[in-house]
Amino acid sequence: MMTEFGKLLAETIGMNPGVLGGKELARVVRERMSICKLEDEEEYLARLRSSSQEKEALVEAVVIPETSFFRDKGPFAALDQHARDEWGSAWRSEPLRILSAPCSSGEEPYSIAMALMEAGLKPGEYEIDALDISRALLRKAERAAYTQYSFRGVPASLRSRYFESVGNQFVLKDQVRQGVRFIRGNLLDRHVLAGKLPYDVVFCRNLLIYLGAEARARVMSVIERLVARNGLLFVGHAETSCFLAARFAPLNPRGAFHFRKVEAGPAASQSSATTTSPSRVSVLPPVQIAPQSQVAPRGTEPPPREMPKPGSSIEAARQLADQGQLSEAAAMCERLLRENGANADAYCLLGVVLHGLEDLQRAEECFDRAIYLDERCHDAVVHLALIKEHKGDAAGAEVLWRRADRIQQQPRAL
Repeated sequence: MMTEFGKLLAETIGMNPGVLGGKELARVVRERMSICKLEDEEEYLARLRSSSQEKEALVEAVVIPETSFFRDKGPFAALDQHARDEWGSAWRSEPLRILSAPCSSGEEPYSIAMALMEAGLKPGEYEIDALDISRALLRKAERAAYTQYSFRGVPASLRSRYFESVGNQFVLKDQVRQGVRFIRGNLLDRHVLAGKLPYDVVFCRNLLIYLGAEARARVMSVIERLVARNGLLFVGHAETSCFLAARFAPLNPRGAFHFRKVEAGPAASQSSATTTSPSRVSVLPPVQIAPQSQVAPRGTEPPPREMPKPGSSIEAARQLADQGQLSEAAAMCERLLRENGANADAYCLLGVVLHGLEDLQRAEECFDRAIYLDERCHDAVVHLALIKEHKGDAAGAEVLWRRADRIQQQPRAL
């Protein structure tokens, strides 16, 4: 019976049924049945299918956000750097447009606003739309009152600059709030935000990893529509491979996991012409993007580059990969494995690089070895799941998505 509830959630919010877990789903369903004063699961399923209000309540119960201000600092540091170095004169005629989706309880869009203000922008020089499916989370975001828990890793000086202490909470100042507008919507809806201009910057982090294959493809299509030409896209670290073969070129800063939307061929142009959104070219000026060796046709040789010296670290190989020098990064990983023996991190990084080079067979072998050496290697599990989905192995992919979720929820033993 839980399978039917899982299917309903997949249809509504795209959630991979394996992500929540059977026991947790059963707990949530029983809780909602008790509130509805129902004892029969079939009767409750019928209620869900006939009541949009109850369906929304179930969705609210399973959407459990894990967020904080400036979570994963890299993207906000990159945003700050773009603002300081490149956008100073970009909005003479129109403000910078930014989307945060899903925005949860508001920490991300407010962090974006604070990062821009720290870089010297003023409200009115930017507009931030924040989208989420949850009414409860949007209400909390609009209240903008947070406990200490939301400020993990945030300097006290920054918090005191933008928040006022009220009792045991910290309330965001109006100067930050006025630049953010909250909107209820579902990224699975192909027409979401259809009447709005595309955005110069889109944050969509750590959503795709929770979706089934079909839902992930739909959301990626929506994201592509929402990002303006030459605009920026920030994603989660485990989601970068989703966009390597799409119309996005990776940018350089390590830890930021962001892309520049690039020109497309006739097919993509035809696809974009069917959308109901107005056309827009980003106000962002061009920035240097990573060399595109990662999307070069097979058999072509990238231009010669200076190779790091023997004995270089995994960190140096990762830096090459972040700069788009995938062939060089692969060579360094292979040398490290020859010189130092089997290493889960090296195999995982080599797999990511080979995945970017579209050598799926060798990438799969590397991820298998990484997981063999470290069964909790989350990135390897996620990338392996993506490869299996690409190959049509839905069952194998679902097992891996469940495993990735378990790894995230279970801390390593000390």
